[in-house]
Amino acid sequence: MSFQEILLGAPAWVWVLLAVLVSRGMKAMKGSTAPLSKLGIVPAVFVGWGLLHLLSDPATGWDTALMWAAGGVLGAGLGVTLAKRSGMTVDRVRRTITLPGSAVPLVLILLTFAMKFWIGFEMATTPYIGVDSTFIVLNGLVSGAVAGIFAGRFLIYWLALRPAPEPFLERS
Repeated sequence: MSFQEILLGAPAWVWVLLAVLVSRGMKAMKGSTAPLSKLGIVPAVFVGWGLLHLLSDPATGWDTALMWAAGGVLGAGLGVTLAKRSGMTVDRVRRTITLPGSAVPLVLILLTFAMKFWIGFEMATTPYIGVDSTFIVLNGLVSGAVAGIFAGRFLIYWLALRPAPEPFLERS
């Protein structure tokens, strides 16, 4: 099967999804300010989507679930690191986070899309994929890692918006 046939054989929704994701990645290249509630949407979607896949796909088993969890932990570590290094500013009064423009989200989006596209192609063209086959487990790992990256970033944003500690005053 040629590369052109692979691309033309993908469902139309895949390309619509890619266009939406690339537009989000391009938007992230410009600095912006957002409330915590808005920053929580993407992590919730990726975690929910991953869990739904684990619970609803008959080809997933314990190996896939464990790889999703391991990917989530590793991804969260990466997400925490990326958020801490992002140069964000916090406005506790307005409860917003200002993020400077960065190409990191676009790169993550494109890498994730490429990996998921390849895994999806392999799973669609392999005649029989049993429970916890390599591709199913790899899909769980990638899904967990991506969910973890977004969740780790959100964790840092949430922690940054916690109220400042009260100064400790000693009684005389």
